[in-house]
Amino acid sequence: MPKNLLPPLPTDAFECLCQGCERPWEVATAPFKVTPDTYYVGNNWVGAYLLTSDDGLALIDTTMQPQVYLVLESIRMLGFDPADIRKILISHMHYDHVGGVRALAEHTGAKVLMSREDWTFMNQKPDQIFTAGYPFGRFTPDGFFDDDNPVHLGQRRIRTVLSPGHTPGTTSFFFESVGGDGRPALCGMHGGVGLNTLTEAGLKASGQPASTREDFLHSLLALRQIPVDITLGSHPKQVGMMEKIDLMRPGHNPFQDPKIWHQLIDGRIAQIRALMEMTA
Repeated sequence: MPKNLLPPLPTDAFECLCQGCERPWEVATAPFKVTPDTYYVGNNWVGAYLLTSDDGLALIDTTMQPQVYLVLESIRMLGFDPADIRKILISHMHYDHVGGVRALAEHTGAKVLMSREDWTFMNQKPDQIFTAGYPFGRFTPDGFFDDDNPVHLGQRRIRTVLSPGHTPGTTSFFFESVGGDGRPALCGMHGGVGLNTLTEAGLKASGQPASTREDFLHSLLALRQIPVDITLGSHPKQVGMMEKIDLMRPGHNPFQDPKIWHQLIDGRIAQIRALMEMTA
């Protein structure tokens, strides 16, 4: 097990990272449909999403480098060709989300997009990528997100919203799809809700100011106002995605539940407020 991991990654996350890198077959899960044009291609710990369009595919997050073969196999199992991936969108700069970027970008020729804030931060503080010593191919993004200009791929329009806190450039994604009733439904994924980087140890390690907690709270309060119908977890456990896979049936999408978004965001609002009170 690598020894050079720096705090503040929680022990359980460290163990999941080590398992996922050293024994990726143990975290493998079959890909599944979330909506008619949105698919889960991550594993049972960290998420990755494939979006289809009439002009190729988009991939949100890549999991870790030793797990790239699982992502590729999941895409093929769904009947798609990884070579059709046109854009790779990065939620934030931690290894479990960006570890596979270099390999997937080189294999597919896809353009890589991320926030300018995280690109700057990962160059200033490479220890905060939290590779834990596992393989990581450095990469250079092809472009940066802009909250005022959605990402377009064919007929798909993906709105990006800078959501600082977990990292300076954490980005959330929102896009229209089709719900279980055949009507339009808004999908939403918060780019990173972990508070581990906002503890005293986390802020000390990253060099970020205490005001980062205020930034996180303000971002959560704003995101709460978005009427999300289908919540996608950057980690599936955050919103209980794995428990709903077998509940999909014609006319019913188990992932479509507006309460889930509020539960996720409200839970983090309560946690960050408690952390702020404790450290005041």
